[in-house]
Order: sequence, then C-alpha cells, then structure tokens
Amino acid sequence: MTISHGPDLRSTSAGGGIPPEMPSFSSAPIARTTLIERLDAIVDSDEHRVLLICSPAGSGKTVLLADWASRLRARTSRRPALGWISVSEHPEPGHSLWQALRDQLGLPNPPQPRTVDAPGFDAAHLVTALTARGTPTVIVIDDAHLVAEPLALAGLEHFLLHAPPTVTTVVSGRFDPPLHWHLIGLTERSTRWGAADLAMTSTEIAALCREHHCELDDAELATVLDLTHGWAALVRITAMYLVANPDRAAALGVLARPPRAVSDFLVGELIGALPPSIRLFLTYTSVPAAFTEKMADDLIGGGATHTLYELDRMNFPVSSIARGGDVWFSYHPMLRAYFLAEVNRLGAQARAALHLRTANALRRAGLPRQALTHLLAVGDPRHLRDLLVEHGTTMVLDGDGAALFGELQRARPSMLDDPFVWLLRVLDALFHGSAADAHAYLDVVDSRGSRPSFVPAHWIDALTAAATVDTAAATGTVSGDLAVAAVPPTGNPDIDCYLAIQSATALVVGGQLGRGEEALSRGLALALHAGHPRLALRALTRLTFIACGREATAAMRDRAGRALALAAEHGLLDTPDAAQAMTAAGLAAYLRGEEPDPSHVAAALTHHAVQDGSESPIAGWHGYVVGQLLAVEQAADRRAAVDDLRRATQLLLDKNTVPAATATVVPHVVWALLSVCEPLAAQLLAERAQRLLGDLPDITVARAAVAEAAGHSQAVLALVEPLLDGADDARPSTLVTGWLLYASAQHAIGNRAKARTGLENALRHAAAEHLVRPFLDVPNAIELLDVYAGRLGRLDAFGDLVRQNRNTARRSTHPALTDAELTVLKHLPSGRTAQQIAGDLGVSINTVKTHLRSIYAKFGANSRVAALDFARRSGVL
Repeated sequence: MTISHGPDLRSTSAGGGIPPEMPSFSSAPIARTTLIERLDAIVDSDEHRVLLICSPAGSGKTVLLADWASRLRARTSRRPALGWISVSEHPEPGHSLWQALRDQLGLPNPPQPRTVDAPGFDAAHLVTALTARGTPTVIVIDDAHLVAEPLALAGLEHFLLHAPPTVTTVVSGRFDPPLHWHLIGLTERSTRWGAADLAMTSTEIAALCREHHCELDDAELATVLDLTHGWAALVRITAMYLVANPDRAAALGVLARPPRAVSDFLVGELIGALPPSIRLFLTYTSVPAAFTEKMADDLIGGGATHTLYELDRMNFPVSSIARGGDVWFSYHPMLRAYFLAEVNRLGAQARAALHLRTANALRRAGLPRQALTHLLAVGDPRHLRDLLVEHGTTMVLDGDGAALFGELQRARPSMLDDPFVWLLRVLDALFHGSAADAHAYLDVVDSRGSRPSFVPAHWIDALTAAATVDTAAATGTVSGDLAVAAVPPTGNPDIDCYLAIQSATALVVGGQLGRGEEALSRGLALALHAGHPRLALRALTRLTFIACGREATAAMRDRAGRALALAAEHGLLDTPDAAQAMTAAGLAAYLRGEEPDPSHVAAALTHHAVQDGSESPIAGWHGYVVGQLLAVEQAADRRAAVDDLRRATQLLLDKNTVPAATATVVPHVVWALLSVCEPLAAQLLAERAQRLLGDLPDITVARAAVAEAAGHSQAVLALVEPLLDGADDARPSTLVTGWLLYASAQHAIGNRAKARTGLENALRHAAAEHLVRPFLDVPNAIELLDVYAGRLGRLDAFGDLVRQNRNTARRSTHPALTDAELTVLKHLPSGRTAQQIAGDLGVSINTVKTHLRSIYAKFGANSRVAALDFARRSGVL
C-alpha cells in the first residue's frame, strides 16, 4: 500500500504566468494563515530579503510555499513577479537554474555566448537584469539542499548577497546548502525558519484530520499534538491511521510505538541514508528522554561531540535546551519511539546495560527521578536499593514522592513495605498537607517494630523521631515529650537537615521559642546549603509561626515575605507551607489595622482534597479560621461572613488542636460577632471556648468583651484585673485589649485617672508592634483616645496614628463645623492671637472672632482651652 504524506502535488504548464516548476494542488491545502501572513510581511519589509526555510522532509515546506505563491499570483494589486525553481528537476543546476529563472521572469539572456563557466556569471547577469527592471519579485528555490556543485553554490551565494532590494528570495531545503550564511546574515537582510516555525498548530491539526474524516476531541487532539509536534507528514499519517482503526484510544497507544506507516516514512525520508555509526548513536541516546553531551559519551563510549555536529550539519531534528548549565538534547517523540524499538532488538542483556548506564549518568547529573525509571527496567533490585539509599529522601523533598511510590507500586511493590519507604511516605504526605495520611503511615512504621530495612537502623530512628514531631505539629496533637535533640546525626545530609528543622520545631512546640528560633535559623541555613527549597520553606514558615506567637507584626510580615519569595522562585506557591505564610502575612496586616492582600486571604481559604476524598484547608484549620476572619473585612455581606466565621471557629474548637493556638482566634471572633449585634452568639462561643480550652488569657478577654457589650463594667473589671496583674503569659494583643477594656470600664464608672492609666498601658504595649486592631475592636477605644488626646506624653504620637486609621469609627457628639470654622480651629493649638490668625488667613479680625464665637457655641465651650479640649476628645483634632 502506498501512503501519501501530503497533498497531491502536480506540475502544470507555464500558462497564465505560473512558473512551470511550481507545484499545484489537486485539493486545497490546509490554510496556514499565520505563516502566510509572516511570508507577506517579509516581502513587504525593507529589512529581510532572504528567507531560509530549513526543516526535515514532510514538514510542509513545499506545500506552504506553493500555496503562498498561488495567493501572490491571485493578487489584484501589488502582485510581484514570481519565479520558482525546484532543484530536484535540475540535475546540474549550475547554469540551468539561472536560465530557468530568466525564462520564467521574462529576462534577457547574457549579451554574448559564454565561453567559460566563470563562477557566478549567470547569477551576476540575473542580478543585473533584476536591478535594471526594478519591479518587486519573489523567487523560490525549493529543494535547495540538493545544490552541491561548486559553481552552482558560488552562483547562489553571489545572488543572495547582491540581489537588489526589490527581490525577495526564499531558499527551502532539508538542510542548509553549504554557503557562507554568516556573510548573508551580516547584511541584516536574512531570516531563518526551522521545524518549530513550520509545526502545525492544534487548530491546523484538527482541520487536517477533518479533511480525512477524523474528528478529534480535545484530549485526542492534545495527544496527537504531543506525539507529532505538528510535523505535517506525521499528522497526516496519524489521521489516516486513526480513521482506519476505530478504537481511538488503542490506535493512539500504537502510534506512540510507532506503527509501520510512521517507521516507513522515517526510514525512507530521514533515517535510511544515515551512516551506521550515526544510527547507532541515535539508538543508544534514545534510551534517556533527554541527554547531555557527557551522557552521550557515557552511553556510546565517546565521540558524541563529532556526531552531534554532524546531526546539526544535516539539520536532523534534534531539539536542544540549556538547563542547569548544560545543553540537553532530545528527539521528536516518534523518532525516539522508532529508535527505542531498535534498542529492543539488541537483546535483553544489551538493553539492560544501556538502561543501567543511562540511570548512572542521570544520577551523576542530579536527576534521580529520571534514573528511577531506567533502574526499574534493569531488573536487578540491588541498583534500585542503592538509588533509594542515596536519593530517596532527596526525591521526596524535591516533590517527586508520588512518582517514586507510583513506580515502585508498578514494578517493585514488595519494596513499598520497607520501613524506610513508609517513612518517606510520611514525609511526602506532610509536605503535601495530608497530616492524617502521615499519621496513618507513622502507625504502620510503629507496627513494623524492629523489622529490618535496607538502610541503617539509626536512619530509621532519626527519621521516625523527626517525622513524629512534624506530624504532631501538622495535626496539633501535641502530647508527651517531643524532644529529638538526643537523636544523633545520621551522616545523610538530607535526613540530618530534616532532623535539624524538626528538632527546632520540638523546642518551639515545647514553649522554648528562643532556642527554637535559633535552631530553626540553623536548619534554614542547612536547607539552603543542601539545595532543598521545600525544607527551607518549612523552616521559614515555622520561623514565621514564632513571630505570630509573639505577635511581632514586622517580623511576621518580613519572614512571610521571604518564605513567599522562596516559594515563588521554586514553584512552591501551591504548597501548604506557602499558604500558611500567606495567612501569617494577612494576619500581620489585620493586627496592624491594614488591609490584607486579597491573595493572602484566598490562600488561607483554599481547600484541597485528601486521600479519602474529603476536603481540608491547605493552610490548616487554624489558618482557615484566620482566613475567614480576614474575609469579614472584605465581605460585601458582613453579617453572612461573620456567620461563616462563627461556624468555622466552632469546627476548630471541635478538633483536637493545641488549646493555646486555638484560643488566639476566639477574642477576634467574639468581637466580629459583637460588631454585627450578635451578643448571644458571642456569649455562647466564649462560654464554649472556656469549657473546652480553660481559663486561658485569650478566653478571659473574650468573656470580658461580652460583659463590656452588655454594659457590665464591674464584671469587666472582675475578669481583666487578675489577668493584667499577672500579664507575663499573655500575648501583646491580649494585653492591649485587656487594658482597653479596663480603661473603658473605669471611664464608664467615672474613674478618670485609672481610665487614663489603662489607656497609657494599652498604648505602651501596642506601640512596639504597631497593634492597631484592638483599638478598632473595643467599641469605646477611639473615643477614649479622643478624650485623652494631648495628655498621654510620648504615647500621643501612636495614639494619633490610631485615631487617623481609616477603619476607625466614632459616634458624632457635636454639630459639624464649616470649612472656615475648621480652618480657624486648626490654628488654635499654635497659641497665636486672633489678630495673627487673621493675618495668616488674609481675613479681618472680625471674621476670625465670628468663627470663634460659632465654634464655642457648637462645642458648648467658653474659652480657647475648653474648645481645644472638646475638639481633641471628639476627634475633630
């Protein structure tokens, strides 16, 4: 059976001004609109007058150019003269090529017969004739790779270098004719297209398949594009194969091997003429999906540089990309599939040896994930165990855990039951936010007892201790002694780095924040040195947690920012650690009375699916409640958002979490409920939190908030005074809120001195970390600042900053002032006389006095001092 790899091309006569060598179509070709527009742009440009199209057989060069040339001939305006030469029709193109062009373009022959074949004579004459004519001309030289005669090459080079600006020359071939292309490039008149430029798009592939009555859905179209890379001939073969095989999924699977039709095309058009040494090189280097020059030397025993040069010279379809300081080469998927079939014909022993060499080369290149697939093909489990010992932890820390366990499940399921592999599963689950899975895998490790592993026993002990701490921190089920400081280093850099971070975590969970912070900083340095961004991100996130525990808002924001920069650099923004860092950054903004970044709020609220199919917040349940709290500030329906927050908090209380961590959000939720006039819901939440968590400082403040909303000043004092007397264990915002509640209660019962003292203490504790939020939550806080403004000494500066926050709300207690009255009022603190103020404002003294009388009347004051006092208390100043 004969297979056609492109539209039926046939030569036509020269009638109608069509060059006799230009092919035409028995059916319309697939429209390549974008490429035709690019060709038109080259013709219309003043910069590029030579286009070299260099790509393998069947990539659509001739079809594209013939379609474009036909469109040029069909123009009604700006139609250029057209010449088309197919070198395959000129066995000795030195003279006949130029003579054919003269005939097609209607140009005169040289003035006298040629007596010698002077290099470039015919080309030079054609240049002279085209220059004299001066009309736009397009010349297409197809199959230019066949030009090999020295005189013909010299003439072609002369023509390309000296053709007038009115001439656009398109040189098309499978590989570059051996010309001095660098000289042509120096004229800044040339451009080059390769196989990537000619690759068909998904839209064009779909159209070509429809031409063969083959309709593809989106998934099938993506598969065809992935298999063919848009290589036109292979797309057409694929379409015909799919039509002939109704089982579409099976047919696509066969195409990846590839079928005989593809092999025949590749051998006939690309591979058959290659020397045996190059075919052997292609066979061996097809084993890895991509390879470097050094890897190729390892596979073939040397000489890769020369072979790669030869492949480049003949424009063989080899892709290259610079990555990690090396150049990586790869083959077209169907080409690689052909050569992999050749590998299979070498025999089992040779095939295994090639896979082992490939695996070792990939390991040396720092690519254990890719090496794993080849070691599984070797068949000897010893090599696989060696890989897991050396790189197993690295693979999990690099995010390749799922691939590792999947490959083992497929090829070596017995190895999954090793204690070391179970512990790697724990790490993988933790880094993907599946704390429940991690806990279950740890239980399996415990149940295995002293079962031997292929790694040393002290590795198992160290990983178990570290993973236990990590799991406890992730689930909030902290109990017993989590200290792992006594566990000695293993000598494995990856395990020791993970152990260092979890040792620091144990200190933090145990309340030793200072020591834990120092240890986490060391662990961070180790992770960065070892090149483990996931571990570094975890260390930075836990350093952020320490800042959150202290409510050090500047440090929270700085550390979260560093964590997110690291996550962005390494593609880890969708991890639980990154979501927790975003949550911390949002909380820092909230505590400072600023607007949280909406993306941080969204990260805190994002859910992901766990192994049992259920959903859980990627930032954890505590982070989710914080996200709900932040969302209240941005909600259009505040009442509905507060109700969502209440339900999330109740869910958090139901979970077996760390009481101190859970208690931190309770006061904020109570204030949110009170802000939407839900005192009963606030009271019930505070009472339930007290039952479940005990009389922690945060819970006491939440209960005092409920009492303050009910106007029970004595009850407020009864709750907060004992707390403030022993305030060493309370968080800064708890102390600030407690002192504000104290000041508000004292002010309500008329004890102004104590109210002022309470306000001063609140400002003192708040100023260090810029804690504005408590002043926004406690209803009377802003009014207290207004009343005592100007009487708080050095604390007045922070008090004024809080009063100016855009989220502050006051109850208006005075008639509004006019703009003129407000202007006069703002001059009163200066101590200047009415006459001086009038001079400053450029008005009469009587006008100033009139404004002053109006101000005094509105404020109920009878002097400048009384007016200023009232203005500060009411927030006007």
